[in-house]
Amino acid sequence: MFLAGYGAEPFGQARPTKYLTCFLILTIIFSMNRIWQAYARVISCEIGLRLKFPHDFFSDRRQCIACSGGIDSVCLVLATATRLPVQQLAILHYNHNTRNQETDADEMFVRQLADGLGIDFFSEKRSSGVATEEALRSARYDFFSRTMVKLGSPYLLLAHQADDVIETMFMRLARGSTEIAAPKYRQPFADGSCHLRPLIHIFKQEIIDLFIKNQIPWREDSSNREDKYLRNRIRKLLPELDLIFEGRDWKRGVLLAHRYLEEDAACLQSMAEDLCTNVQKLDLSGVSHDAIIRRAIQFWLRDHSLLRPCFEQIFDAVIQNYSAKISICAQMFVEINRKILCKVSTSTNNFKINFKNWLSGTLYLPTGHQLTREIVSFSAKDLCSKTLNAACIYVNHEKCEKISIRSWQHGDRYRPINAPTKSLKKLFAEKKIPMDRRSLLPVLCDEEGSIIWVPHLPPADFVKVQNNLAIKITFSST
Repeated sequence: MFLAGYGAEPFGQARPTKYLTCFLILTIIFSMNRIWQAYARVISCEIGLRLKFPHDFFSDRRQCIACSGGIDSVCLVLATATRLPVQQLAILHYNHNTRNQETDADEMFVRQLADGLGIDFFSEKRSSGVATEEALRSARYDFFSRTMVKLGSPYLLLAHQADDVIETMFMRLARGSTEIAAPKYRQPFADGSCHLRPLIHIFKQEIIDLFIKNQIPWREDSSNREDKYLRNRIRKLLPELDLIFEGRDWKRGVLLAHRYLEEDAACLQSMAEDLCTNVQKLDLSGVSHDAIIRRAIQFWLRDHSLLRPCFEQIFDAVIQNYSAKISICAQMFVEINRKILCKVSTSTNNFKINFKNWLSGTLYLPTGHQLTREIVSFSAKDLCSKTLNAACIYVNHEKCEKISIRSWQHGDRYRPINAPTKSLKKLFAEKKIPMDRRSLLPVLCDEEGSIIWVPHLPPADFVKVQNNLAIKITFSST
């Protein structure tokens, strides 16, 4: 492209300055290519030979490397460039378009890196939309996935290094994750693709020292200095641990723990997946270990995006060995009976809601609805006809400590607040609730079986609030 416009004149008539310009441009290009190739040899000698790859990585298929232009991903590109013929590699760059010209400069830098090594370059720029961390991550990996499919690449190399492992483990510990050993060196997916993290045992400082010593360029993301991101705040705290542990190599200790946890998790996951041979049914009656039960349920329901309260509700029902029917989406619920779980479609109304001793949190019903309870401050203004007859009520927290939920039964009667005793059938008729909806409404009862409330009807008179605290119960769709 640099020679465009220089071929209009016959060779003998062209001005010498044009040939000099072409020569200088080609010299610069050739020099830059040789510089990047020299950098690759340096990184390969220092780090590349310590990286491990699966045996099938060295096949004749294309392999993709995600590169942002940051020091970690540039290191990964340079370390990998000498391990495979460059024709079998592809560099993938996603332009988040969040820092104006800075992200465009990142893309140009990575493109020059790819050109210098003779590796094919693929990029995509985000046009618009929400720029949250989760949205950007989703868009980035969607681009990676699509490009891998187009190139027929089984592996995507990611540049997570040892410090990233430590930061991620802290973040997952804080939110009570079941998968503490993350990110993993090898992360396979159901479609046959796999993410590899060859730098996972290399510490960040070693990479920085090596790049500075050899004057290897990289791009610095200015957002890494912003405290609005949790990872950045944790990253700034890690040096404090060096002082706390007084010279101990605590980081290598964390990496060792990561390795042991990953080995344990892989073993438990394999045992759990062996139980999930039936898509519609999961038999856990012979399993006594909570860790296997938890993983088996997660794997069996992997195609459903369950919120944690919903999953914990299913898990608790299995652990405590009681029967329940729990909604996992608007069209399906899980029926649990003696540690045997079955997926049941909600296309039929021939089921019964049955929950015992609901104490707190959110309850997912097989009808595709949910009930949420919380203890709140209460005042007289909260008692209005709109509240009492809608999908949200306030009840006496002392008389409703344990709540059971069941389906409507013919003959059910109770006394609504400030009203005479009536049958549910009559109350449904007065509120003009259609017949097909009545069987979908949960009936909330106390420990003695007395009706507390049915959504869209007033609460019972005996549970009216008498002090400044109340249980707020909300009925809604999932």
